This record gives sequence, C-alpha cells and structure tokens, in this order.
Amino acid sequence: MRKMTEEKIIATACSNDCGGGCILKAHVRDGKIIRIETDNEEEPQYRACVRGRAWRQRIYAPDRLKYPLKRVGERGSGKFEKISWDEALDIVSSELLKVREKYGPASIIVLHAIGDDNNIHHAPLFWRLFNLAGGFTGTWAFFSFEQAMFAEIATFGIPMERNSPIGLLNSKMIILWGCNPAVTRHETKAMYYMKQAKEAGVKIVCIDPKYTRTAAILADKWIPIKPTTDTAMLLAMA
Repeated sequence: MRKMTEEKIIATACSNDCGGGCILKAHVRDGKIIRIETDNEEEPQYRACVRGRAWRQRIYAPDRLKYPLKRVGERGSGKFEKISWDEALDIVSSELLKVREKYGPASIIVLHAIGDDNNIHHAPLFWRLFNLAGGFTGTWAFFSFEQAMFAEIATFGIPMERNSPIGLLNSKMIILWGCNPAVTRHETKAMYYMKQAKEAGVKIVCIDPKYTRTAAILADKWIPIKPTTDTAMLLAMA
C-alpha cells in the first residue's frame, strides 16, 4: 500500500486577467493540486469567484494546450501535429517578416488587455519588440473600460478615477448595470462591501435581462430590460 504523503498549502493569486488578483490557496499532495480554496478571513475578504476556484480544472483539463501545434490539414479539419518551441518560434518570426515585407508594418495589429496577465507578461515589452521590427498597428481604444473612461471625463472631467470599494458603504444607492459580482467580478472585495452596504440600508438596483444570483441576493429592485435597449434607457434617465 502506497504511503500517503503530507498535504501542503501554497498561497498564490488568481491571474485570470481581470485585475482582481484574488487570494488562492492550493492544496498540494505528491506535486499535484488536489483542491483549491480561497480567502476565508472575515475582513476584508479577497475571495475568488468561480474563475479563480476553477484553476485546478483548468490546469488538469485533458484538452489544455501544453505545447505548440501546427495545422497539417485544411482549415477547420482539426488536424494538427506537435512541433518544438524552436520550430514554432521560427514559423511565427518568418511569417511576420513575410507579412511585413509584403504589406508593410501597419498590416500587423497587436491587441492586449489590462488585467493581471498584462502585468505579468508586461505588454509594453511586446510593443517594443514590434517597434524595433518596424512598427505595428495598435488599438485606439480599450475594449474593457473605454466607455467608462469617456463617461467619467464627460461627467467628472477626469478619466478612470476610482475610490476603494469600502466607499460603497457611503452610498445612498448602488446601481449594478449588467454586473453580477456574486458569480464573477473584477473588484475582489466588491461583494463583501455590497453585503455590508445592504445591511446598512443602502438601496441596490440590478439592471439586467437575467435574474442573476446577485439580483437574488442583493437587489431591492430588479429591472429586466430587453437586450440591446441599454442606450435607450440611459438616455431616458439622463
């Protein structure tokens, strides 16, 4: 009978590219994660959402890509073969050079996000690499928060200035527009302070076509607007 080795807990953080960086505790035995838990301290809670809790399934998923694959069949056929990292890098670099020489550096577009992965891998180094290779086409706006940035400039005169989530306790009303922090969230401690705000009597309104878990837990009022009518409702409120 194989002797059971001792279980150890390794503290780490979620890097699902949302910016939250929630606390994760990986329970490891024989070099393998057997389960993941998150922050259980009373206050403040840096508790991970379902994405952070699913890291074990993500790491050991049978269809996870662990090495480069090269397509060997027609596009859409699903036929690939395993290649080395050196071969993969050679293919990528040679194809980029071909595209640049034929269509110019503006034909290469570089997209990036503003979450934890951007901080870990440091996107500006990637930009620098392509600048040294003749330049590239970037994006004019960020897909994740551009609308919020311009709304705050028009409303407050400054872009993307936020206070701590503890400021929710000073609110008279909280509007959650298409926001479901009970399930998945960007701000780690938001749900913790929203619960405290509700207990303190702060009114919470959820605007979402779906009756979400957040609406069930927090909402004093749920407004189930029809999909794609957000702009019309915002203009009516303005």
